Amino acid sequence: MGTPATLIVTGFDAQHFDLAQDFADSFRQAYQEQYQLAAVVFGPQAPPPQLSDRFDRITRLDASGPSFDAGRNGYFLAHAGVKARLRDIFPGYASYCWVDADCWFQGDESLPRILAGMPGFDLCIHPEFDVHYLNFPTPSERTLHIYRTNEAANLSAMPLRMPMVNSGVFAMRTDSRVWALWDAELTGLRQRHERGEAVFFSDQIALHKLVYLNQLRIYPLRAIDNWQTYACLPMIHRETRCLRVPTPPHEKIGVMHLAGRSKHQQLQIDGQTLTLRYRDMARLFAA
Repeated sequence: MGTPATLIVTGFDAQHFDLAQDFADSFRQAYQEQYQLAAVVFGPQAPPPQLSDRFDRITRLDASGPSFDAGRNGYFLAHAGVKARLRDIFPGYASYCWVDADCWFQGDESLPRILAGMPGFDLCIHPEFDVHYLNFPTPSERTLHIYRTNEAANLSAMPLRMPMVNSGVFAMRTDSRVWALWDAELTGLRQRHERGEAVFFSDQIALHKLVYLNQLRIYPLRAIDNWQTYACLPMIHRETRCLRVPTPPHEKIGVMHLAGRSKHQQLQIDGQTLTLRYRDMARLFAA
């Protein structure tokens, strides 16, 4: 047999089991067994069988590293370098596609579009630069804060005015040069942290820095394949029973990304209080 083609991977802890189940349910509804699906689970609590059974492969990680404080130091997945080490965690695949567990698939159109750029590019990823994000500045205050924390001595050399690349959805070949660069960047942050320096662990900021400073060749994913709900709510389209871009031509959104507080945002629809989660939208459109 040849090398398996593409592994789809996500990651979560017990606080996100419900989101992970929505993610997996939407994935299986869209793609059935077309792709293998894997998960990195961290924290002391194992996922319940009804969740773990939805994945082809699962690996468990420790809850945290030495002296790691998620409230102060950032994200454990970045501290552990999970996204940058997918080919080491799950070896043997020709390519990898990461999708955050607070995402869900609306149909089967997105993955072929996401994977289409892998042959000729270092990285397939969505730059957060879209007409629907017009109320969010570049750089955002969050981006500035993390860069000021991690790059204070060299801030003027950082690509602050370049669109953020959203690491919630990305795809790369196993031989992409990005893996080693990204892993080295996050390893450097861990070493600084162990020396007692104040650093913030964000795999996205580290990748943003690498993309522009190393002139990596990115295949830009469109917003419909990583729709940032914190930046713009979708349009509920009754006739086609799906969520669409709120401005013409009202394209169907392929991947909903419930980033930030939009995970819990409540909407009043038809007298019901609903969220943008897969289970709520599936129930709405099934009615």
